[in-house]
Order: sequence, then structure tokens, then C-alpha cells
Amino acid sequence: MADAPRRPRRSLFITNTRIGDAVLTTGLLNALHQQDPDVLWTVVAGPVAAPLFVETPFVERVIPLRKIRLSLHWALLWTQLVATGWDTVVDLRGSAISRLLPARRRFLRRSVRADHRHKVVQAASVIGQEAAPPAPGLHVAPATRAALQARLPSRPMLALSPSANRLGKTWPLDRYIELMDRLTRSEAPLEGWSVAVLGGADEAPAAARLMTSLPGRDVRDFSGEPLPATAALLEQAALFVGNDSGLMHMAAAVGCPVAALFGPTDERLYGPWTANRRIIRAPAEVVTFGPTSRTVSETESQMLGITVDQAVEAIADLATRLPDRGLRPI
Repeated sequence: MADAPRRPRRSLFITNTRIGDAVLTTGLLNALHQQDPDVLWTVVAGPVAAPLFVETPFVERVIPLRKIRLSLHWALLWTQLVATGWDTVVDLRGSAISRLLPARRRFLRRSVRADHRHKVVQAASVIGQEAAPPAPGLHVAPATRAALQARLPSRPMLALSPSANRLGKTWPLDRYIELMDRLTRSEAPLEGWSVAVLGGADEAPAAARLMTSLPGRDVRDFSGEPLPATAALLEQAALFVGNDSGLMHMAAAVGCPVAALFGPTDERLYGPWTANRRIIRAPAEVVTFGPTSRTVSETESQMLGITVDQAVEAIADLATRLPDRGLRPI
């Protein structure tokens, strides 16, 4: 009699709600896969962040966790998960349901007050790997890359993200327009580069303003693209410029050099996880660790201390250290 087929082993990974926070946990997921490549993973993430994982080859299922009043979304999620005998449960949310699911082993994030370690280190500490935290990394399907390729410029491309999830973390658009003008005009450090404007669908007006304000430049609107296509674009970009945002973390996770503008948040906690970066912030601004969701304004920018001169200098310096692309000195 032929042997019965082996039942596949399945594991569960519960990650964060926001795009940036979820990106910073992808290194941990990749490391767990490398430790045991035969396991199929189910990923639970917020609806906005869930598309980050749909093209990961070892992820069998992605479940968007949509909030319901009275936290009933957790009860509903438990009904979707309880019938599976999990090999491993990793819960970076530290939810109660993870303690109730059948599992051979489980790793749950525990809250630590005043944890000053970078979010990547915090995620790695869940499995005791904080001494050598795995770098975030995104997976893009070959078909997604191929579909995007025809829309990309042949010249070097700067990926620009002028948005953020709160107004307090957003540098004014007028300054981004001046910055792009000074970087890409004749005799400028990035003369001849294309500018790809990224963001949600609501960033289309910002992209339109950039195109109108920079006549004669190759400014392209990629706002509203799905996250896998955005990751594919960032793979091809020579440089990313933008606020502290999920797109900033996506750029670093696919190996794109990053020039990041910071205001009320702290790069020691949320900075792009790459050595190929420049952090741009107002020199006089005082930032302390803490629950930044309570300190980031929803009504006004907290980035006004950053000057265009400061951003031009930092970005030009980073660009001159990239592989030779015919850049001009500042």
C-alpha cells in the first residue's frame, strides 16, 4: 500500500496594522522560513498592510484583520484559525487568541515599557534573535515586475513620496517641488533623472502639481498603485526621497537608498533599516521616545524646521556615493 501523503505543516504570523510597522517585521518572517523551508505560512495583517505579503512564495494565505466594534474582530479571527493545528504561532500583537490556538510552539510579543530599541530589533527579540536582527525584505512576483517594466523610464529614477499617515510627519509640498527643481534642473546633481511620485490614490493631486510645476522634467504619477507594484518600482529606483512613512520602509526593504525627512518621530526607533541612507531633520528639534501616535499632529506639519537647502545638501551627498550614474557634483 502506498504511503499516505504527508500533511503540510502550517504556521501563523500575526503582524501589524500599518504598512511601515508590517514591513519592519518581514525580516523576522523571512528568517523563520529559512529556518524551516517546508512550512507554509498564514499571515494576519491590517487591511492596508496585507497586500505586502500576497506575493511571498511561502505564504499560503493572507488574512486582512478588519477592526470591529468591541474588538470582535479577534473573536472572528479565532474562529478562522482554531481548526488548524499550527506548527508555530508568532504574534507580534501579543493578542489573547494566540494563547488559545493549538500550536506546537508559540512566540508572543510582550510589551516592554520604554523599549528604546529599533522596531526591527524589537521584532527579532520575539524569537531571541535581537543580537543579529534579520533585515526587512519584501517579495515581488516576476509577473508584477514584468508588468511594470514597460512603464518605467530608461534614465535613473528618483522615487518621491511626499505623503505620510499624519500631517505632522509631512513636509510641505511646495518645499518638495522646490527640492525636485533644484535637484533635477540643468547643471544640478540629478540632472536628467526621472521623478516617480508614489503614494495612495489621494496623492494624485500632489503628483499633478509636481508635473505642472516642473515643466520639461520627466515627472510620472504612480500614486494609487498596489503595494506589490510599488515594491517593484522601488526595486528599480536609484534613490528614494520622502517623509517617515510606510513607503520609506518599503524602499529600504528592497534595497533602494533612502533620504528620509523626520520631524516628530525618532529615527532611532523608526528609521529606515539600511546603511545606505540619510536622515534629514531640523537641527534644533528635540525628539524623545514615546507613544508618537499621541505627539504627531493631525492638523499641522511639524517639519517646518527642515529647509530646502538642508535637504538638497543631504540628498546630493547621498547621491554622489551611489554607483556612478553620470552625476554632477553639487
